[in-house]
Amino acid sequence: MGKKEDPDEWITNLERLRQCIAECGKTIDDNELVMHILYHLPTDYDNINDQYLKDFDDGKDVDLENLRADLRRKYDRLVDSGRIEKKNDDGNDKLVKEEKALKTVFKKQFKGKCHVCGKIGHKGTDCWTLDRNKEKRPTRYNDKNDGNKNYKFNGNCNYCDKKGHKEADCRAKQRNNANNVEEEYALITTYNTKKTSKNG
Repeated sequence: MGKKEDPDEWITNLERLRQCIAECGKTIDDNELVMHILYHLPTDYDNINDQYLKDFDDGKDVDLENLRADLRRKYDRLVDSGRIEKKNDDGNDKLVKEEKALKTVFKKQFKGKCHVCGKIGHKGTDCWTLDRNKEKRPTRYNDKNDGNKNYKFNGNCNYCDKKGHKEADCRAKQRNNANNVEEEYALITTYNTKKTSKNG
């Protein structure tokens, strides 16, 4: 088996060869096929190889499908870690890239604080504000808004309709919300004092 070869495809080809040999009158049982697979694995699969050879030495039966599943899982981990570049026979590299992107999305998220931009949720080496990480930026990422603190918004506010700020930054909205909270508090305390004076 080649170092970058998919073990599932390799084992399938070996089974086809075994079938052709069986048609010629010579049978190869599962144990012989498993031994052939174990002796021809690349060094990346040494831990699986050692475990199955130990099982053979202990007299345990080794199932070909279990070996195939273990090799497949190891191959997927090697592809995910980037040690093996996955080949696509269809020539559809977009599918392979999408598969990689999906696998990277579901990785455990970093919970610390970035030392570059100060935001929580990513490491400084993965920070989008760095030029070397441009390919990691989302499609709607805006350099000016996140990277430059002196950036001035040119649109109109959705709350007060004045130019130069967003609704989230609107002082009039903040002032009105604060006044509303004060009015509600005053009404509640007035209501509570009237209620206690009537009961008392």
